[in-house]
Amino acid sequence: MSFWEYLPAYELSRKPRIIAAFDTDFLRNLEAFRRSIPSDEAWTLLLQTGWSVQEPKFAAELKNGLAEAHRLFPETRIIVLVNEKEALSILGESAECVWCHQNAFLDPARYPLAGKERNFDAIYVARITPFKRHALAALVPNLYLIGAYSQREKAYFQEVMQTVPHAAWAEKVNSWRIGRQMGRACCGLALSAVEGAMFVCGEYSLCGLPVVSTSNIGGRDAMLPEFAVFRASDTPESVAEGVEHWKAHPVPPQEIREEFLRRAAVHRACLEDLLASIAGKRVALPHKLGIRCHLWPHQKLLHGIRKK
Repeated sequence: MSFWEYLPAYELSRKPRIIAAFDTDFLRNLEAFRRSIPSDEAWTLLLQTGWSVQEPKFAAELKNGLAEAHRLFPETRIIVLVNEKEALSILGESAECVWCHQNAFLDPARYPLAGKERNFDAIYVARITPFKRHALAALVPNLYLIGAYSQREKAYFQEVMQTVPHAAWAEKVNSWRIGRQMGRACCGLALSAVEGAMFVCGEYSLCGLPVVSTSNIGGRDAMLPEFAVFRASDTPESVAEGVEHWKAHPVPPQEIREEFLRRAAVHRACLEDLLASIAGKRVALPHKLGIRCHLWPHQKLLHGIRKK
């Protein structure tokens, strides 16, 4: 194993050790974490939930994983940061939980406000996979899709492209440029029925885009400015109606961004206070808490956990 391989996590503080990771990234790599962190060390783990805890199968898997983690790391304080309030009662006594929404930790500097020039009616930034339900955008006339697909789902990707042959498509956009691409559209789409909190919805809001969203579980609704959401039913006609609504009734981008930041401030303060109570000092909160995002080599050296 290479000395330069790192675990899927971010060390927010070394003394005391506080680590952030997504739930599945940690729970599927328990042995690797146990080899890399001294077994007798007392440390704190923040786990972000990557899927809706309201889905019974996922909730059961998470509870089982947490039980095993507590067994392997008896000295570790594990805190689950949930995106939906319902998770607090669902997880119950199986986990220490805090309602602390992941979208609050997006770095606003990465997302410039949209300007007046809009080349597209709607943009959908989403991996092309069944749960994202791209077919619901079939009647949006001037559509921009950004999202890759896995080779095992290539047939599904081809099916989607046949459903929206008029759409412009980019497989990947650099994370520092995604905000400018979003600013080319009149609104953003969020069409899944179940997933996690959907970082992209927060990115839409920071760019000042209103959203067309279907009914869902996972937590994205909590951070969306209510005055900038069209709640569509699960039909292409309703989604297209929502897009036309935002074209006809635009909302000033600054108002959307400011309301999102107001909501985000509550969750940021919650985590800042929690970390200060643990570390006895202020702990910096990087973009997305440093997890599932690109890190420069110096960031890995300072905040990465090397595999052993």
